Amino acid sequence: MGLRFKSAAAVKSVSARIPLNSEHQHATEVSSDGRTRVTTFPNGLRVASEENPGHFTAIGVYVDAGSRYEDSLTSGYAHLMDRLAFRNSERFSSAESMAMIEKLGGSIMSSSSRECIMYQAAVFPHDVSTAVKLLADTTLRPKFLPDDLEELRAAVPWEIRDVESKAEMFLPERLHEVAFQNGTLGNPLLCPLSQLDSATPDSLERYHRRWYCPERMVVASVGIEHHELVRLILGTTKSGANSITTGGGKSVYTGGMWFDPKPDMDFTQLYLGFKSAGIDDEHGLYVYAVLQMLLGGGGSFSAGGPGKGMYSRLFTRVLNQHAWIESCVAFHHCYTDNGLFGISASCRPRNEHSLFDVMATEIEAVAATGGRLASRSSIRRPYASQEGPSSLEVRRAKNQLKSNLLMNLESRMVQLEDLGRQIQVSGHKITAEAMIAHIESITAEDIRRAAARLLENPATLVAQGYVEGMGNFCPRVASSHGIKL
Repeated sequence: MGLRFKSAAAVKSVSARIPLNSEHQHATEVSSDGRTRVTTFPNGLRVASEENPGHFTAIGVYVDAGSRYEDSLTSGYAHLMDRLAFRNSERFSSAESMAMIEKLGGSIMSSSSRECIMYQAAVFPHDVSTAVKLLADTTLRPKFLPDDLEELRAAVPWEIRDVESKAEMFLPERLHEVAFQNGTLGNPLLCPLSQLDSATPDSLERYHRRWYCPERMVVASVGIEHHELVRLILGTTKSGANSITTGGGKSVYTGGMWFDPKPDMDFTQLYLGFKSAGIDDEHGLYVYAVLQMLLGGGGSFSAGGPGKGMYSRLFTRVLNQHAWIESCVAFHHCYTDNGLFGISASCRPRNEHSLFDVMATEIEAVAATGGRLASRSSIRRPYASQEGPSSLEVRRAKNQLKSNLLMNLESRMVQLEDLGRQIQVSGHKITAEAMIAHIESITAEDIRRAAARLLENPATLVAQGYVEGMGNFCPRVASSHGIKL
């Protein structure tokens, strides 16, 4: 998926303004390459499109809302809005909505995240008008009925238990809660059971009125002529002036530790995270994306050739050297004003102390200056170079990042989400060519400095499984690697 942030090149490329039509007197911004058009309605609603020919059209609605904006009274409401999508509305009953979806076929979905609630559809071109009506009603005119809420009260607890049973889904959420303990990005994605019991149709309606306002919404489409898209949107939106709403506060990274003792688990899971760059740090975001590719990693078994990242550091220096390590992979979660970068890993029980030492060593090694590590790992690894990132490693990581970017953009649904989220976050579309140019500008020294910045703030550590003694062990070992914990 394309990186989503604002670039100076992108701002300059969106320069031409042309009148949409004489009746509504809207203005449409056209990128210099002619690929992207963005129309802003008087009420603040933005409509973006790219006329990319194909056998089907993708269209989506993106709402600037999510768990980071929630408080104690609305915690989990973004999750509930997602689960109530495509049900009852002013024009359609739940049964009618389901019948329309079945008739349309294709792919119709909704999802909620920390900074966006999105609704997307992929349909044949002759069904676009029907899809627009369905999307408009579920986003602008939903009805929150007691029966639907009762269904959620039965379904959501099962969903929460399902997530908690899967470490790869549960621990990243707990990592956010520990890393951002003052709310915002640390708010839970799933609706807490206590909140589910107290939610009412009226409280959901108030949440909808506050966040589903035109200036916080973007309609995006790939594969439809822009004038036609705007005409369809004009027939479904409500008129009126901009509403007044405010977003949540700036996220504050805290760091911390959390251990979940489950000695009977087959593997002990560790997540070691650090404060990194958000979308507002354009250069830093690119650098950490390259660093993630450079560290790479994966599972102890991975089919495929070099294209699977088999030459990344966490494969060559960790997985290929320690048979007791089941998985080791770099991750990066980025948001508008903050980010979390780190390594997740798993191993057989009673190897977790050594695993943490290996993870800390790899973070320290990539930040090494003068060609040597500042400290000595308790695990002797004479096979592994202790230098910082080499020019060869950086070139390989950049090539892999560019390849992943272009390959993902072959998907029409990825193109759609990329367009909608970029317009929502920055107001402009950054081309793949501009992204590649920025990736090419990254140097080995940029990578080293970015890795060194990770060590400036306290780390975040969460672990599940056989974790006996880790609360005392990990801070001491982290300190020997220059990591605050």
